[in-house]
Amino acid sequence: MRSSVFLCAVFGLALSPVALAVANELEKTTEQPAADAPVERVAVTGSRLKGVDMEGANPLQSFTQDDITKRGYESVSEFLRDLPQASSAGTFSETGGVGGADGAPAGASGVSLRGLGSSSTLVLVNGRRVAVDSFSNGSDSFVNVNSIPLSAIERIDVLTDGASSIYGSDAIAGVINFILRKDFVGHELSAQYGDDTSDHDASRKNLTYAGGFATENSNTTVVVDYATRNAIFNSDRPVNVTFESSTRMTIDGEDYAESWCGDDTQKSGTRCNYDYVIQRAIQPDFENIGTTFNHIYRLDNGLEFFAEGMYQKNTGSAYEAPAGYTVDVAGDSANIPQYVHDIDMLDGSVSDVITVRTRFPERRVQEYDTQSYRVLAGLRGELADWSWETAASYGKSTNEITNVAGYMNATKLDTAVAADEFNPFNLGRDSSAAQIAALRDPGIRKGESEVLSLDFNISGDLFALPAGTVSSVFGGELRKEQIFDRPSINAVNNEIIGLGASDAEADRTQYAVYGEFNFPITDTLDVIAALRYDHYSDFGGDVNPKISMRYRPLEDLVLRASWSTGFRAPSLSQLGAGTSLSSQYINCGSAEPYNALCGTAGAEFGELEFDQETIGNKDLSAEKSAAINVGVSWNLTEALQLTVDYWRYEHDDIVDIDANTTLDACIKDSTKIVTSVAELGDEFGCVVDGQGDISFLRTGYFNVGNQNTDGVDYKLDYRLDTETAGEFKFYVAGTETLSFERQVTPSTPVEDLLGRLSGASEIARPESVLDLGTDWQLNDWSASLSGHYISSLGDGDFKFDNETVDSWLTFSASLGYELNEHHSFLVSVRNLTDEEPPYASSPTNGYASSVHDWLGRRWNVRYTFKF
Repeated sequence: MRSSVFLCAVFGLALSPVALAVANELEKTTEQPAADAPVERVAVTGSRLKGVDMEGANPLQSFTQDDITKRGYESVSEFLRDLPQASSAGTFSETGGVGGADGAPAGASGVSLRGLGSSSTLVLVNGRRVAVDSFSNGSDSFVNVNSIPLSAIERIDVLTDGASSIYGSDAIAGVINFILRKDFVGHELSAQYGDDTSDHDASRKNLTYAGGFATENSNTTVVVDYATRNAIFNSDRPVNVTFESSTRMTIDGEDYAESWCGDDTQKSGTRCNYDYVIQRAIQPDFENIGTTFNHIYRLDNGLEFFAEGMYQKNTGSAYEAPAGYTVDVAGDSANIPQYVHDIDMLDGSVSDVITVRTRFPERRVQEYDTQSYRVLAGLRGELADWSWETAASYGKSTNEITNVAGYMNATKLDTAVAADEFNPFNLGRDSSAAQIAALRDPGIRKGESEVLSLDFNISGDLFALPAGTVSSVFGGELRKEQIFDRPSINAVNNEIIGLGASDAEADRTQYAVYGEFNFPITDTLDVIAALRYDHYSDFGGDVNPKISMRYRPLEDLVLRASWSTGFRAPSLSQLGAGTSLSSQYINCGSAEPYNALCGTAGAEFGELEFDQETIGNKDLSAEKSAAINVGVSWNLTEALQLTVDYWRYEHDDIVDIDANTTLDACIKDSTKIVTSVAELGDEFGCVVDGQGDISFLRTGYFNVGNQNTDGVDYKLDYRLDTETAGEFKFYVAGTETLSFERQVTPSTPVEDLLGRLSGASEIARPESVLDLGTDWQLNDWSASLSGHYISSLGDGDFKFDNETVDSWLTFSASLGYELNEHHSFLVSVRNLTDEEPPYASSPTNGYASSVHDWLGRRWNVRYTFKF
């Protein structure tokens, strides 16, 4: 109800000038001549200044839809994953895994610039915010870029510099701005079909309609996109599995392998090898449909009404290997095979129970349904020599994930085994389909994220300096956000085997005011200054400045430098996270830091294991950052351009779960130590038993981490025009990361993470990533050849027969032909030479899936009809 009232109020406030404008125009008896219509002053990504030449002022790259499609990319997430500035930690795609408590949600993709995390990269659509995904990636909030169809995009702007002084929270590492198609006239139909060159059916189909409808005073652009794709599993590729799990049964205290595995055993024949990795998915299947809408109507007196709409519905599946479990079977159960009974009788008696540690007979499968909505309406116009713009927008993201196979209810399992209604031996394969289905728990998880916003800005010239006029922009924003993530109560209570979950729910309001100024100091030197204040209802306010300098000693040479601070507001999922249960332990002894929490048992055993409850923390502060960028943009000739930028980020007060922060508080403040959970109330703290041993800890998220990184971006473009062979465009663009250090908590050491796989998820942070290639055009023919290079990496924390993950170079190519102004074809191939990913021993699937892939050679044919 509150959302509906707020929505009505916001749209009413934003659109009230429309009624006034229309009324004023109806009273007029003469029309303004067309010559009086003002020229639109456009702002570029990275600045809100309009009508100001910002060429070379910011490290900004733009990629058109044509740039992306001719390199063979089929989706936004696939393109961003290869972007040199984003080919590092935090960028993730729908790799096929299931959506658990800590992993990426099923069917979702996010982008992270500089490896600082998806929550530290701001994603915009047409320069404005959209709703974040209602499910978090671990604890990181993110915008699901799969909700933006590639066919609807005019271009993607990538700003690789801190931008909180311009856009507010989350723009610590930079901004990805999706500019959607508009001002289109005519109609366009395109059909695509693609597959890989293996025997497996990994086909993808795509249909797109784009329509542009223009009148003397208006333009309406509509894009409708439909796409489907089949799944690819590890079993469809010659994957190097580096780790196999095991199953076993325990009889009279001894372990035995079951007969189903034959001689494929481990631990001296007492356990069966079990390859769970081969059953995982490399990429999931999906069916997506979406539409975008852009409308502009030019009113009299220079006013312009604009509206935008976007809807996307993505459905598909996510896969994981069968879940492992342990169950006790009564020694006299009718389900016990004869050979097992014979082993049990070796001591002359029937055991009370036989323990079976095994896997279920079916792969875990989830189905997801993700929908996103966005509507926006606004006005822009002129007031004397100033231009102004205001808009209201509403965005919503909904998610629903349902377990359809492989997720079994623990209580149902115990009951069924005890009643001989489910047979756990032989991997459960001897149970009937009905018996297996009776154990499944749908565990429906639902989520919703909403954002309502109103913004306003006015820009113009302030005063004159000897070198020119000081340009400015002033503005403000009002925003309300709310989110909830509601998993099944059975998942929260760990009743669904192989699936953990915790709930979250929170909301807040935010307002901001900002100003940005361009000071022409001399004819060749400009200083751009920006200042922004953001206030949040949950943690307070934050001020962030930015100073940039642009020096042009020569007409074709620009030197630039910037310094800025940034912040990231704690995500609503971190503030409002529900209960998550796990176990924790501490070491005991006079030299141990938490020995004061050790009593009788701790002194006897030297350590203590206890229950840990993790919840959200409403007292979180904002994460802080500082960024510098120093660069050069040089047009050496009309055909040769070079840009080089050095960048550095310092990112502090990173939010993370940290039990040590609460343990430290218990040591320093005895009031944090109580004798029962009830005494804690809603506070963090420790519970000790009557012998002085800690038995329970309630902790949560804290501002504890920091990370620092620096590096160099470069790009070289060369255009070669020939009389008979056509036009060639050569390019090399890359990122050299010089350092990446992270300290998870103040009590842990600083880790050098650059150039290696790290952590349980085997995240890669390569030193060098570059793209190179050439585009060719001759009359109606076009072609492209491109390469993507990732430098070698140190193998991960669990390596065993390998030290280095080799570098990887893949090529892509395309060939296009325009039959006439109505018909055109484009054939593209990715991974032209069918390169396999380099071997890595630490990941269980044998390769670094965060930067490499096993998709193989893929081809795509696209036909476009314009009318």
